[in-house]
Amino acid sequence: MRAALIGVAKRYGEREVLRGVDWQIHAGERWALVGPNGSGKTTLLRILAGKEEHDTGELRRARELRVATVPQEDLAGLQISARDYLLKAFDQVLKKEAELERLHKDMAEGDHTQATLNAAAEIQDWLLHHGGYTYEMELERCLVGLGFTVEDGDRPCRTFSGGEQMRLKLGRALLDPADLLLLDEPGNHLDDTQRGWLGQFLKESPRAFVVVTHDPEILEGAVDHVAYLLDGKLYTFRGDFASFETQFAEMQKTRERAYDQQQAFIARTEEFIRRYKAGQRCKQARGREKVLSRLERVEAPLRGPEGFRLRLTFDALTGEDVLAVRDLRLSLGENELSVPKLNLKRGQKVALIGANGSGKTTLLRALTGEANPLAGEIRWGTNVILAHYDQHQRKLPQGDTLFNTVGNLLKTPNREQIMSHLGAFGFGGTRAQQGVASLSGGERARLHLLAVLLAHANVLLLDEPTNHLDTQGVEMLRESLSSFKGTVILVSHDEEFLSAIADQTWAVAGGKIRAAAHYDPRLLNIPEAKVTKPSAARTATPGPASKVAKAPEVQEKRAMSKNERFRAEKRKVDADTTVAGLSAEKATMEKRFSDPNAVFSEDWRALHEQFEKLKKRLESAEEEWLEATNALEEDDALRGGF
Repeated sequence: MRAALIGVAKRYGEREVLRGVDWQIHAGERWALVGPNGSGKTTLLRILAGKEEHDTGELRRARELRVATVPQEDLAGLQISARDYLLKAFDQVLKKEAELERLHKDMAEGDHTQATLNAAAEIQDWLLHHGGYTYEMELERCLVGLGFTVEDGDRPCRTFSGGEQMRLKLGRALLDPADLLLLDEPGNHLDDTQRGWLGQFLKESPRAFVVVTHDPEILEGAVDHVAYLLDGKLYTFRGDFASFETQFAEMQKTRERAYDQQQAFIARTEEFIRRYKAGQRCKQARGREKVLSRLERVEAPLRGPEGFRLRLTFDALTGEDVLAVRDLRLSLGENELSVPKLNLKRGQKVALIGANGSGKTTLLRALTGEANPLAGEIRWGTNVILAHYDQHQRKLPQGDTLFNTVGNLLKTPNREQIMSHLGAFGFGGTRAQQGVASLSGGERARLHLLAVLLAHANVLLLDEPTNHLDTQGVEMLRESLSSFKGTVILVSHDEEFLSAIADQTWAVAGGKIRAAAHYDPRLLNIPEAKVTKPSAARTATPGPASKVAKAPEVQEKRAMSKNERFRAEKRKVDADTTVAGLSAEKATMEKRFSDPNAVFSEDWRALHEQFEKLKKRLESAEEEWLEATNALEEDDALRGGF
C-alpha cells in the first residue's frame, strides 16, 4: 500500500469539505479523481501529498514514500536551461553517477580493493534498475511530447512563455521517478496532441498515480480505478473511466429506486401517525413512530449542481469598428510574432488558435496594453469596454468574501441571484462567506472568470477559460458566449467548444497570423502563400473596404509531400474503420429498438440518448472519411492520376 486515508475530514470555517473519507492507493494503481467544481478534489490531493493538514482521521503513507507533484516555483527568473531544470527530477541518479565516477577515478589511480570493486558494482546495478542509462532519452522524449524541440532544452527557463513554463513544470513531475504521482488538471496548458501524449505516457507508466482532470482523452485507457468526490464523500470504483460511467449510472438507478421506495414508506407512515396519534389506534401510531426513529435512512441519489444559465450583458454599445491592428511586431523571447493587419467588427466572435508558445497570450496582452509591442499600431474603436481573463493572472479583491465580491459585480442585493451565480461556479452553500484570499489556484481561476463575465464589458478577451471548469461548467459557458451580443476573442484548445461559438478565425503559426471569416482550425495547416504582384487593374482602383476581415490569399494548389500523403491515407483508413464499427453498433442498437419486449426490458430514455450520441459520432466519422477521400482524390489529380 502506497498511501491510505482513514476517516479523513477537513473543514474550512462552516464548510465541511471532506467527511470521513476512506481511500487506499496501492502500488501500480492508476486513479482518476473526479467530481464537480468545488467538491474538494484539490484539497484531497494536497492532503495526500502532505502539503495540507486534515482536521480528523488518519493519513498513512509507506515508509520513505516519494511523492511527485507539479512544482509551484516561478521559472520567470530562472537562469538555468530547461534541460538542467528537468534533470533535477533525476537527482538521485545524478548523485549515483557522480559517486560511480569517483570510484572509477580511484580505480584508475590504482585502488583495486574488493570494497571499491563491490561498491562500483552495486552502483552500476542500482543505475541499471533506476533508469541510470535511459534518463537522457526519457528527458528528450518528454520535451518533444510536451511540444518542445530537443534544441529548446538549451534555452534558459526565463525565455519561455507562461504556458511553456507550466509545461516544463509538468515535465519535471512526470520525469520524477517517485512512487506516487499526483497531478491536478495536467491538461490545462496542453493542446490536443500534447494531451494525447500525456494520456499515452500515463498508460505506460508503472507508477501509482492520481490525476484530477475533466479531459476524457487523458483518462481513456490510462486509469484502472476512479474516485468520485461529492458533498464531502468519496465513492471508489474499479475499472477504466468508461466502466466507471456505467457503474455510476447503475448505482444511481439502484439508489434512486431504494430512496423513492423508502420516501414513499416514510410518507405513508407519517400520514398514519398524523391521523391516528390521538385516536383509538394511538398505540399503533406510537409504534410506527419508533419504527421511523430507528429506520436507517437511504441516502439521496448523488446529484451535481442543477443547470444554470448565465446571461452576459453590457452597458454601452461599441461602434461598428471595434479593433484595427496594423504592422504589429511582438517579442516572443528569441522569436517574434508579425501581425500585418487585423480587423474586428462589433458582435464578431474570434477563435484565436495556434500551438502552445506561438504567441496567442502575448497578442492578447498586447491588445490590453499589458505587453509593449516592438512596432505597429493597435487602435480600439469607440465605447469599447474590455474585460480580460488571463489564465496566469488573478486580479481579485483579497480582503472580501465570495458573496460580497459577486454581489458587487452583479450590482444587486438579491441574495438568491448572487447564490445562483456562486453555485454555478462551484461556490454554493456556506462557501459564499469564504474569503477570496483562502481560495486554491483553480478556485481563484474560476472566480476570476466569473468576475470577467460579470464585468458588463462589451468586448471579452478570454485565454483558456474552460481550463478549470467541469463538463457542466463548460456547457454553461458555451451557451453564455453563444448568446452574448458583444464581441469576443477566445483562446482554447477545445475545438468543439470553439466551433459552437466562433464565426472568425485568427490562426498563429510560424511567427505570423492568418485570418478567416469563419471558424476553420485547418487554417493552421495551410502552407505559406506565395507572394505575387497584383495586376495593374486591381491596384489602380481599389474596391470599398469590407466589413469583415478577410482571410489572406491561399497559395496555388500543390501535390502532397510523402509525409502528408501518408497521414491522409492513414486518416482515411482510420475513419473507414471507425465508420464500419459505428455502423455495426448502430445496426445492433436498431434491433434493440425493434424488439417488442424492449419497452419493458430496456431503460428507454437512456437507450435513446445513447443512440442519438452514436448517430452524431457516426456522422462525424463519415465526414472525416469524406474529407480524407476528397483530399487524396485531389492529390491524385494534381499528380496527373498517379
